[in-house]
Amino acid sequence: MSREPPVIFREIADKSGFLALMMRHWGSHRMMIGLRVYDCAELPLLGMFTADGQLLAAASWALDGETAVLCALHSLKPGEGVASRMLEAVKGAARAAGAVRLRAMLTNDNMPGLTFYQKHGFRFSGLYIEAIDAYRSVIPTIIKTGYQGIPVHDALELEIEL
Repeated sequence: MSREPPVIFREIADKSGFLALMMRHWGSHRMMIGLRVYDCAELPLLGMFTADGQLLAAASWALDGETAVLCALHSLKPGEGVASRMLEAVKGAARAAGAVRLRAMLTNDNMPGLTFYQKHGFRFSGLYIEAIDAYRSVIPTIIKTGYQGIPVHDALELEIEL
């Protein structure tokens, strides 16, 4: 039976590397989810580290009433189960903060993210046609093409009960 290597979850104070990663992948570190803008520069950032301090994954989330909103989750070690462990840590922190559900918002191009969240029990809770096009009036730097050159126009909302 394989055992997962020990990891440490802790808040990251210096968010500069994470924010730069978001700028490269998304074009902004601000995320518009529903009708609300969340700035990951202003939210707590939870990191997953090896015992010797190597960052494996990071997640930014916020509490909105009884809903925890996952603003960003990035694994620096794709395919190694790191993102799954990070998601479980976020779910635990959200539960501890009083959330009863966790919401994630994806763009229409994000096929890897869509697969990931559904494999982890998330269900569709909303489809917002041309939402990303509209969000560009608030956040003009949002990418126009994403995964495998797919034009980015729509937002997909997924949720899981905690």
